[in-house]
Amino acid sequence: MPNEPTSAVRAAPGPTRFSLAANYDPELVPALAAYPVDEVYGKFPYDGVSSGRPRYMATPLTEADLRRYIRLLDHHGIAFNYLLNGACFGNREWTRPWQKRVTALLTRLGGLGVRRVTVSTPFLLELVKRRFPEFKVRVGIYAQVDTPRRARFWEDLGADAIVLESFSINRNFSRLAAIRQAVRCDLELIANHVCLMNCPMQTYHQNGFAHASDETDTLFIDYCFMRCSRQRLTDPSQFIKSAWIRPEDLAVYEAMGYTSFKLLERGIPSVELLRRVKAYSERRFNGNLAELLLSYGFKNPVHKESHWTLRHFCKPRQVNPLRLKPLLDLARLQGWLSPLPECPIRVDAQQIPKNFLDGFRGRDCTAMDCKACGYCERIAGQAVSISPEYRTEMLRRYAIMDDAMAKGGLWGV
Repeated sequence: MPNEPTSAVRAAPGPTRFSLAANYDPELVPALAAYPVDEVYGKFPYDGVSSGRPRYMATPLTEADLRRYIRLLDHHGIAFNYLLNGACFGNREWTRPWQKRVTALLTRLGGLGVRRVTVSTPFLLELVKRRFPEFKVRVGIYAQVDTPRRARFWEDLGADAIVLESFSINRNFSRLAAIRQAVRCDLELIANHVCLMNCPMQTYHQNGFAHASDETDTLFIDYCFMRCSRQRLTDPSQFIKSAWIRPEDLAVYEAMGYTSFKLLERGIPSVELLRRVKAYSERRFNGNLAELLLSYGFKNPVHKESHWTLRHFCKPRQVNPLRLKPLLDLARLQGWLSPLPECPIRVDAQQIPKNFLDGFRGRDCTAMDCKACGYCERIAGQAVSISPEYRTEMLRRYAIMDDAMAKGGLWGV
């Protein structure tokens, strides 16, 4: 069948390369050039098009900043991938004003030197390909591509690359092999996420992000992030069940034809981004794996815009700022807002068995009861440790936050 290419007709995979989150630090770029970083990805804090992160997580960035940043990247042979990856546009994509706004944005981006974009909706992919054929378009993880059939759908629409739904299939090797055989386009895996395996909140979370990234006066509480963070505290085996890829295991995926890997997270300190690039480039890491996976709890501060809390959480018509204290206390303790002297969560890389992935071969974790298996629980018992004081206090804070949300205590004046 013409839509089923074999390894004989599919282009041979090139050298392994990385797509890295952008924090727009110009001093980091020359250091990245020493590693196989093919691109960095990011976007303006607000551009009128929904995206995959709430506005409060965005790094401050002007058009002049982005122009200088792209020129610096280009000087070092690194591309910039602009994110238009919202899972929902509120049906505004069918209106003339929205399409004019997107067209104007893409025209501006082209003038800045952008030639790569990431989308998560089929209509936007078609729009970009028809109006801006010079752009390479990647399909983001929010499209939830996890089968050969879904991959073919996007390739037939014109996708140049697809980020697979790594949360669920990074350790499903038969599925990965089948998808790689099904399409010719580039396929990318997220290597260092810590999301719950087959997360039941995934769609809800993605849609919440899409709307929170847009122009809105509505307060966004990241319930899903808080819920999964608490679940990892109460069940540390979730740190092992999450389908991340160890730096040491990249060769397993390369052997299947996967040579493009995405590294998270946007906006984190430069030293942490460089630590992640170095570990995956060198294919070894002997320290605390949580340092490669988490998006919080760093020793260095995260760069945020001035008056960050007031801009994004104090909505005078909806929220009494005094009632935000449970949320802000929780954020500080977890290390969202300020540095922590030490990461209170440890996933000891030395305690992960060298043949770790063998435990997932020949089985479909999505079809199994974890309680009947116990593989990840046994490894977590050796490798995962959480500061008892941190765990106790965090769970207490989550209980306070739950009570405030259930009673509507964050809203109203």
